[in-house]
Amino acid sequence: MTEPQNLETNSPMKAFVELSSGLWINQALNVAAKLGVADFLTEGAKSVEELAQATETYAPSLYRLLRALASVGVFTEVEPRRFALTPVGEYLREDNPFSLRYQVMMHCSECNWPLKGEMYRTVKDGKPTIQHIHQVENYMEYLDGHPQEAELFFRAVGGILKNFCLPLLEEYDLSGFTKVVGAAGPENVAIGWMLKNNPKMQGILFGPPPVIAEAAEYLNSEGVGNQCETVEGDWSTPVPAGAGLYTLSYTMIESDDDAALKILQNLRGAVAENGKVLVMDSVIAPGNEHDWNKWLDLEEMTMGNWKVRTQEEFNALFEKAGFKLTRVIAKKGETAASLMELVPA
Repeated sequence: MTEPQNLETNSPMKAFVELSSGLWINQALNVAAKLGVADFLTEGAKSVEELAQATETYAPSLYRLLRALASVGVFTEVEPRRFALTPVGEYLREDNPFSLRYQVMMHCSECNWPLKGEMYRTVKDGKPTIQHIHQVENYMEYLDGHPQEAELFFRAVGGILKNFCLPLLEEYDLSGFTKVVGAAGPENVAIGWMLKNNPKMQGILFGPPPVIAEAAEYLNSEGVGNQCETVEGDWSTPVPAGAGLYTLSYTMIESDDDAALKILQNLRGAVAENGKVLVMDSVIAPGNEHDWNKWLDLEEMTMGNWKVRTQEEFNALFEKAGFKLTRVIAKKGETAASLMELVPA
């Protein structure tokens, strides 16, 4: 319920009631995702009874769930008690290459769901909610000790990066670059896509051994394993130097300003003097403008000393690190991310 409320059709009271009830949609999507309802509708509409049998659920309750989700455009009731997928609902399908099913499940996971209920504490004392509830510094530390949730997170992030970043890269001319470098994990999707669409380009992904092993597996699945080298390393060690292009996808969002600055400084020391860095991340819109990223920022606030930044905040970090912002690509209404092109200052 984060869409702006239309006061021409809703009274202020009704607009408030709908806003205050948004958690119902979140959990209803989560239930549909866990049940895999969308996967049983890939070949067309089915009755509630058919879906209940396929998902091993109680048909009257399932009907009420689907009816509610149809009211917000996830499913459509094409005939009484018979449902089909909508274009929005397609993102719940497991076999959709751009599936966001795991994003829904991550938001409602054993770790994440309680954080939203304790946001009050973060607003009171400034400490991330996760520190109060799980006694860890941030979400990444929590995932280190919870492999099942870590797997859910990485599946969710893969879908997010495909949907948020690839539309931006499609608008960027990569023809002048022969080598691209990035961190294994966050950059698997972007660099895999670049290599696939530019067969003469070579890549390097760096990271700790388990992460680069997963990166190599992903690259092989995309058919570009022979174009990309994987090397051991992390942001605390020197970044592979001398390439003309470096990518940074949704990494600064999970860093406080000091850590984000260090990452950028490491990149500044590695990039060729005529090279470029592509930062793909969420950027908060100014003023009262409705912006999903403002809600994402609240999520980040509970999960660590993390945040979504404004363009001005990004620019300040870029300048401190020795970069100049030369171009911004944003596709408002299509993706929540922006692509920011940096060159050495």
